[in-house]
Amino acid sequence: MSVPTDPEWRNLMAAWQSEAPDEAAPPPLSDEVRKRIRRKVRRHSYWLVLLAISEIAMVIGLTAWMVLDVLDLRRPVDLVALIGTVFLFAVAFFYSFRNRRGTWWPAAESTTTFVDLSIERCRRKLRTVRFLPKLLGGGVSFLAVWGTWALLSRPEAPPAARWIEFFGFLILYPAAFLAWGAWYKRKTLRELAEWEELRRSLG
Repeated sequence: MSVPTDPEWRNLMAAWQSEAPDEAAPPPLSDEVRKRIRRKVRRHSYWLVLLAISEIAMVIGLTAWMVLDVLDLRRPVDLVALIGTVFLFAVAFFYSFRNRRGTWWPAAESTTTFVDLSIERCRRKLRTVRFLPKLLGGGVSFLAVWGTWALLSRPEAPPAARWIEFFGFLILYPAAFLAWGAWYKRKTLRELAEWEELRRSLG
């Protein structure tokens, strides 16, 4: 996840490029632009920490609810749901934290380090986009098998509308995430190009 290319960032780029509008090459970064870069990178660091904490809290809450459900109903289908969900969470967390390794905080207090870190963060975000279809494939496959079993194990046969709702979710759920992934990739590529332009100006 990342901080989106917001108006402040566009203003920062415009301010930098307008400092020498008649020159063919972009001007050196001013002190104000450097300070704004550092503030933006630090905010992103805080956002990554907050995101990780919220992800952990969400997973703990959902897992606890599923455990209570399993203990209350004692059905094999619920136990399988718990095991499958925990496994998918484990895969997602392993990849997520491994992919963020080394990008939580700048290693040094210099503009070059801040810009290099931002470039690396963009590259890691692009890796996440490439991993998304794999995780979705595993999740949808599990949901298809488990959901079919859950519906067929009911005392009464579910109505046709229930089946339509279930398979409609299996189609719309990955479609929505893949659409988000395509948008996120385009946004990240634009952000990466902007950071790389800044990096070239630093030499």
